[in-house]
Amino acid sequence: MWKKTIDLPAELRRVRASFDRQLAEVLCSRMDLTQSQIAEQFGVSDKVIRRVSKQFKISRRRRAML
Repeated sequence: MWKKTIDLPAELRRVRASFDRQLAEVLCSRMDLTQSQIAEQFGVSDKVIRRVSKQFKISRRRRAML
C-alpha cells in the first residue's frame, strides 16, 4: 500500500494564509461589528485580529464608548 506524504509545514502555511484572507475580508466588510465580536465569531483571540490587521494593513475606527 502506497502512502502519500504531506509537507505539513507547507500545508499549515497554506491553511493559515487562507484563514487570514477570510478574516481580513470580514474585518474590511463588517464595520458594524467590533473586532472583539469578529474574534468571537471566528473563535480566535484579539491578538490574532491584531496580527491579521497589521498583516493586511487594515485600519478600523474605534467606536465611541457610550
